[in-house]
Amino acid sequence: MVRRHDQPAAPSPAAPPQRTRRGPPTCSEGRRITRVDEPPTSPRNRATGADWIDADDEALRAAAALGDREAFEVLARRYGPALYRYGHRMLSEEADVADVVQETFLAAWRQLGSFRADSSLQTWLFSICSHKITDIYRQVRTVPLDERLLEANTDPATDVPFSGASNSQFLAALDAALAELPVRQRAAWVLREIESMTFPEICRILGLSPEAVRGHHHRATSTLRRRLRRWR
Repeated sequence: MVRRHDQPAAPSPAAPPQRTRRGPPTCSEGRRITRVDEPPTSPRNRATGADWIDADDEALRAAAALGDREAFEVLARRYGPALYRYGHRMLSEEADVADVVQETFLAAWRQLGSFRADSSLQTWLFSICSHKITDIYRQVRTVPLDERLLEANTDPATDVPFSGASNSQFLAALDAALAELPVRQRAAWVLREIESMTFPEICRILGLSPEAVRGHHHRATSTLRRRLRRWR
């Protein structure tokens, strides 16, 4: 059939839009978080990753609890480095550190909906990480943990004679001395002196009383002073 020149051509059918599958969130070191439960569908017109950069923790948590992976990735990038530092000081195997941080974010992703605002999100994440670290110690020990072996902390505001040192020899000696501390003393010292947390925050993370945390921190500081006397 001959089409008239003044008759418009029929429009070609539009190609169906391509659906993109968005992967699970990643932790701060760039490793993808696998085994994440499929989250609920996120609301339309949600913020993009760039929009979340300056958002506060509560806004990010609320969005992530609704399934927004980009909001969760911002949280992972925000707190991942500190969790890696903490894990590195607490565990001797780098593979264990990576696994603990990965498991911390997996657990946080699944539990965001049940988060209670009686502590900060940072404290909550460190508490999860601390429990994961304790699990590692329980796996490698063949005898029950002594309560005295589950301690650790430090305070930058206290009179620590080596707090200003930064050379590689000192850091190597500090790592060696920390590794010999009981676990709770080490945790209390690291959280206080390296992560600059308050004693109430450390209490929530380690699940200890204020007196116990301060005691662990004091004993750790005294031991480190003796071990690192040459750097006074």
